[in-house]
Amino acid sequence: MVKAFGTAGVRGVFNRTQTPEQVYKLAETIAFASGRGRYGVGWDGRKASALLARTVLSAVNAVGSDAHVFGLVPTPVLAFGTRSRSCLMGFAVTASHNPAEFSGVKVFNRNGMELAKSDEERIERAMAVDVMKPAGVFGELVPDEGVLDDYVAAVVSRYPRTPNPLRIAVDCANGSGGLVTPEILKALGHQVVPVNAQVSWRFPARPPEPTATNLSDFAAMVPTLGVDFAFAHDGDADRLVMIDAFGSVVPDSILTILALRGLGLSSGTAVISENTSSAVAEEAERLGLRVQRSRVGKTFAVLEAEGGVFAAEPSKVVDPKWGLWEDGINASALIASLLSSDPSLLGRVLQEVQWRYRQTNLRTSVSMEMLIVRAKESFRRLRVSEERTLDGLKLVLNDGSWVMFRPSGTEPITRLYCESRDPQQLEALVQLGTQCVQASNMS
Repeated sequence: MVKAFGTAGVRGVFNRTQTPEQVYKLAETIAFASGRGRYGVGWDGRKASALLARTVLSAVNAVGSDAHVFGLVPTPVLAFGTRSRSCLMGFAVTASHNPAEFSGVKVFNRNGMELAKSDEERIERAMAVDVMKPAGVFGELVPDEGVLDDYVAAVVSRYPRTPNPLRIAVDCANGSGGLVTPEILKALGHQVVPVNAQVSWRFPARPPEPTATNLSDFAAMVPTLGVDFAFAHDGDADRLVMIDAFGSVVPDSILTILALRGLGLSSGTAVISENTSSAVAEEAERLGLRVQRSRVGKTFAVLEAEGGVFAAEPSKVVDPKWGLWEDGINASALIASLLSSDPSLLGRVLQEVQWRYRQTNLRTSVSMEMLIVRAKESFRRLRVSEERTLDGLKLVLNDGSWVMFRPSGTEPITRLYCESRDPQQLEALVQLGTQCVQASNMS
C-alpha cells in the first residue's frame, strides 16, 4: 500500500521528497473517492504553497468537482470554511511548523476535522489501485475570499468585548496568522503589538516552529514592549505559545490549563496526547473530567469518537463547541478573555504547577527497535513502573517522572520528551534519553 500520510497530512521538502505530481495524485484520488461536490482550498505564505494550491485546484476540477478558493488563510480558517461552506473535503496547502524548504497538504473532512487514520488508509489504498476514469466535465473555481471575514466575525462573536483591555504582543512567525489574530484581539478590545505579522515565505525572523529556542529573540524583546504577556504562532496558526511579561516562555501545560479553566468544563472526556504534561491530566481530573490519552496528531479523532469535551497536545487546543480542529487563533481569544477578567491568574497557575517539562528535537533518524532495547536497558536502574507504546516509547518511573521517544511524522528528526517534578531528575532524564537516541542513529 502507498504510504502517503504522516502525523498531520503529507509533507516533504519541495521538489525533492514532495513534488507537484505527488500532490496532484493525492488530491485527485481524494476528490474522486469522495464524490462530486464542492471542496475548499486554502494555502499558507510559502512560495511552494501557492503553486501546489493550484495543483490541488486543478485535480479537484479535473474529476468534475467545484473548488472554493479561500486563498491565503491560516489553517484554522480553512477548517472553518470547509465546514461553513458544506464542502466534502478541505485542503490546507501548508507545511505548518516545518522549515521554509518544506511543503505540505493537510486534509479536512466536512466537519473541519483532519482525517482519521482509517480515512487516510482508505485513500492510500485508492492511490495504489489507480482505477479512476475521466470525469467528462470540469468543475469550476469559486472565489471565496469572504471566508476570512466570516471566520473573524464568528470568533469575535464568541467572546464579550473586554472592559479591562490587556496589552498583548503577538509574534505571527511571518505566517498567515498575521492576517487574523491581531485583528481578532483588537476587536475584543485589547491593545495589540503585532510582531513578524507580514507574511513571508522566507520566515526571515525565526523558524516557524514556536519552540523556546526559536522564540528566544522575541522573548528577549517582550519585556521592552510593556505588555501583559505575549502570544506566538507557528507558520499556519494552529499552534499557540505564551510568553509572560518578563520574557519567559510559558510551559505549554500552563496554556492548556488556562484554556480548560476558560471553558468552564466540569464533566466529560478530555483527550490529551501521550506527550502532554501530567499537569494537564491532573488539572482535567481536578475539574471532574475523565482523561484519555491518544497518539500525537490524532486527539481530535478520539475526541469525536468519544464525544469528548476537550482535546489538547503541546501548544494545540481543540474546543469541540467551536470546531473539531486545532485552533491557535481561537485559543488566543479564549485565554485573553480569561486573563482580562483575572489578570493575576497566569502568575498563580505558574506557581501551582510543579511539573517541569522538556522537549528536545534531535536531528537524527533512529532504528526504533534498537532505541527501544537500549532505552529499556538504560532506564532500568531508574525504577520504571510502566512501559507504554501507544505512540513511540514512553517509560514512566515510580515517582511519576517519564521519558518518551517518538520519531517525527513530518521531519527526519527524533523527538525526546521528559518530565519530572525534580529539576535535577529532569536534566538526568534528558541527558540519558539523548544518549539513547544518539546511540541508535541509523546513519
